[in-house]
Amino acid sequence: MHAAQVLNWSEGPKYVTVDDAPAPTENQVQLRVLAAGLHNVVRSRASGSHYTCGPLPHAPGIDCVGRDVATGQLYYCINMKPGFGTFADLVTVDKSVLHALPETVDPASFAGSVNPGMSSWLALTQRATNLPENYTVLILGVTSASGRLAVPVAKALGAGKVVGVARSEAALAGIADLDVSIVQKENIKDTDFSQVQADVVLDYVYGDLAMHALQTLDIQRPLQYISIGLLSRNEVTIPTALLRSRDITVRGSGPGAIPVRTIGQEMKKLVPAMAKWKLLDAHAVPLKDVEQAWADKSLASKGRLVFVP
Repeated sequence: MHAAQVLNWSEGPKYVTVDDAPAPTENQVQLRVLAAGLHNVVRSRASGSHYTCGPLPHAPGIDCVGRDVATGQLYYCINMKPGFGTFADLVTVDKSVLHALPETVDPASFAGSVNPGMSSWLALTQRATNLPENYTVLILGVTSASGRLAVPVAKALGAGKVVGVARSEAALAGIADLDVSIVQKENIKDTDFSQVQADVVLDYVYGDLAMHALQTLDIQRPLQYISIGLLSRNEVTIPTALLRSRDITVRGSGPGAIPVRTIGQEMKKLVPAMAKWKLLDAHAVPLKDVEQAWADKSLASKGRLVFVP
């Protein structure tokens, strides 16, 4: 069969011929891969910089939508164990990491959306605590892939109001179910948070925008701030005076902050919920073109990049 493989950490994956996927045991299923997403973590693993990448040759891909070759059932699977990869014609996976999908799901869109959707789901279910009924969420970086999906995630998990912040007014206008939009000004300190009362902040940006929000939000009740991403590429220091003068709890959310077992349990709730939502647009590329597509930054504007065998 064909698959993508990384043979050198300094190069991208190659399209190669490999041995067929092993026959499944009674606790496994063999899937014919329909779509596998190129997420940031996939790139990180393929560069050798992620703790789950394992030795060379590396098989890229952590998740996919596929069809059981024996029964025809449609599934989503996710597995970050070293040596496992979904950029292939066939994968043999443990039943414990499979999640059944309805036939109404678009494989490419679903494969491109679950990973970015996980971030806000896990932040709100595992890193936020005792949120009030109909709580208000402020999303910094709401027009990013993860930020867009944080809107339906928050609504599904009980948020009564979602406020989103981003640079592009046009992009903000295209996000359904966003209750309040705030355009980030060129001079970040001109961005007005003075009328925003929130219970929890989901931050995909960090940097100066996060600092400005924490300093100027109208905090009338306890605020839980959760750092998820670093789109600003700008590290900052939170002054101790700020932490002592405002009722703010600061946490981070990511694989190191949440037990793997817990992530698996939450996936059983997230996947069926996402199967009912309008998800991100996806751009499907044949797996045989992985070498060219891997380095083509222009493809990002066409939607979430997924590979199809």
